[in-house]
Amino acid sequence: PDQTPHFHPNETTLAWLQHTYPTLPAAQRPLECTLRPGEVLYFPDRWWHATLNLDTSVFISTFLG
Repeated sequence: PDQTPHFHPNETTLAWLQHTYPTLPAAQRPLECTLRPGEVLYFPDRWWHATLNLDTSVFISTFLG
């Protein structure tokens, strides 16, 4: 959370994955996970994240606190 990622605000997550991700050294690559139906992922306050839907999806986003 203390490192701001390098991204272009008008670039999609898919474009970032295709163009920027392959150039990152292994130590700078983000953590990755795939959620399955019924699973939930919580991001603590101020954690940078991006999502890429692999199939038709619905998501809910809210700010707590």
